Amino acid sequence: MRRKELGVVGFLGAVAMLAVSATAAAQAVVVRSTGPSAVAYPKGKRLPANASVVLKAGDVVTVLDKAGTRVLKGAGSFTLDNAVNRDRSAAALLARSLSNPASVRAGAVRGAGDTSGEHVMPVSIWLADTAEGGNVCVPRGSDLYLWREDGKARSFTWLTESAGGEMVRMQWPPRTVGIAWPKTMLAPQEGRIYRIYDETAPEKAAEFRIVMLEPEAVPADAESLGTLLLDNGCKAQFDWLAATLAEPEILEQKP
Repeated sequence: MRRKELGVVGFLGAVAMLAVSATAAAQAVVVRSTGPSAVAYPKGKRLPANASVVLKAGDVVTVLDKAGTRVLKGAGSFTLDNAVNRDRSAAALLARSLSNPASVRAGAVRGAGDTSGEHVMPVSIWLADTAEGGNVCVPRGSDLYLWREDGKARSFTWLTESAGGEMVRMQWPPRTVGIAWPKTMLAPQEGRIYRIYDETAPEKAAEFRIVMLEPEAVPADAESLGTLLLDNGCKAQFDWLAATLAEPEILEQKP
């Protein structure tokens, strides 16, 4: 078995547009829900345009629409329309392909109110979480990235196909949360499963199955992009999309 060592490769920065317009099959998708009505609005549920969401006291339902996320709090009845006027630039950013990677250091991108520097939000959805595994979507021809939540310390990981073969050793510098997938040494192939693990804990491996998307099928709006990810089983990336587009604070939508 051959082993290759990979030097430091940076993560995400500016991106080039690949998305094209698409007609959404739904107006919104449920991201999460809690409270008495959670069963009626499970994660991933599609809600058509002008749908009425009826909530009871104690209900909190987060939906992803074309502009980003909205948090609906009960009790009340809410109509999902285009009346919410928000900046859509973040949604457009996430519908672009990744090129010209650059390092992302811990603390550079945080969730609202987080000043610890320890909980960094991904700034792209075309990546694989080394702790999650599962299906990973990526537009054909685009770069794919590997992500770790805790970027404080230097570490090394090994990447290989689960069926065996080439192994690549990757270095994560201190305060680095993302590195490029080593495509020149081990190119990700559609439908194949890859295994990654920290060399100090090989028993805690994660496995990814690559799902290639045709670039022309990647929509430019958040809701359609979220639906595409769910339809292809890329649940972790759907969560990242919703979290990245979340409002800085929970906004109560008036019925």
